[in-house]
Amino acid sequence: MQLALFFTRGISLKLWFETGLFDREKQLYEEHLRRGHLKKIYWLTYGIDDAELADELKAAGRLHPNIEVFPMARFLSGRVGRLFYSFLMPLLYRRLLKSADILKTNQMDGSWTAVLAKWLYHKPLLVRTGYTWSLLRKKHNAPKPKQRLIQLAEYFAYKNASVVTVTTASQASYVIDNYRLNQKTVCMIPNYVDTKLFKPIESVEKYPDRLVFVGRLNEEKNLFTLIEAVAKTSLTLDIYGQGQLKQALEQKAARMNVHVNFMGGVPNYELPAILNRYRYYVLPSLHEGMPKTLLEAMACGLVCIGTNVEGINQIIEDGVSGCLAAGTDAQAIAEAINKSIQSHSDSIVREAVRKIRDEFSLQIVAEKENKIFIDLKA
Repeated sequence: MQLALFFTRGISLKLWFETGLFDREKQLYEEHLRRGHLKKIYWLTYGIDDAELADELKAAGRLHPNIEVFPMARFLSGRVGRLFYSFLMPLLYRRLLKSADILKTNQMDGSWTAVLAKWLYHKPLLVRTGYTWSLLRKKHNAPKPKQRLIQLAEYFAYKNASVVTVTTASQASYVIDNYRLNQKTVCMIPNYVDTKLFKPIESVEKYPDRLVFVGRLNEEKNLFTLIEAVAKTSLTLDIYGQGQLKQALEQKAARMNVHVNFMGGVPNYELPAILNRYRYYVLPSLHEGMPKTLLEAMACGLVCIGTNVEGINQIIEDGVSGCLAAGTDAQAIAEAINKSIQSHSDSIVREAVRKIRDEFSLQIVAEKENKIFIDLKA
């Protein structure tokens, strides 16, 4: 069986590699190949030099030889070019798309490319969305015309999908209700963690007085409020990640005289060793889809503290597998942090590790998706 994966519009293999996401994003596809679910996988990307990068990664043993990367045409570079390419791609790569058994989208943005390929070559289409695009833009207060265009793109993709996968039950309910989909066509496939890599390391000495955050430095992560919350605790905060808010966050921490270390971005494969040096992980977001860094921290046996918002509260059970703050304000987050410090955390850690192993492991998610592949080919 051969799968063609359409990258999110504007996303390249090079971007995955430079932002440290490559090792995480490739795992599911290499797992399918290792297990024999798929024989060949085609990645259709928006990077003009991605084929050369793929060859380098294969030579270094970092990319499976049966993943073939097809880049964007060089003459279509630029913002307008990428948009045109999203419509031309099915024609430019018609030979490989004809040979594919299943088409799959990585996210909703650019999903129309896969729909066009389905129409042209009569292939089953799996539409995946990690976080519902229209919900995200609504929470970001995007202009109304843009929100309507996004809803139109979602409608177009969902109505033409053979199967739709979402990461949470609430997102499943949203797409079924808003786009009047048959419940049988919507499946819940959570984000995954490679529990062979992300696991507790007993021999590592942990910081007794530090709290760690991993993620993008943007508004939805609520990091200015987190700094205010940390000021009400006895902990130092270490932040791993990159984003446009870094300088403003540094200034905020300096003004408040809060101990915050900005550690920068790191490749995903380095995170297991980093996370295992900490006892406490915090995710103070205003909203989430299904945060992969939270899953990874729980898998490594950290006491995880999150805000009681959708996406986080569907993973953390308060007092059982982590701790949920009563609100997204500084006082509520500080109280949750201090409660976690004072609690007996051994049972919480054990339950968090068990939950990730039994419900979110790479192997379990690969098997769930493979059942979809088999049904689509039947």
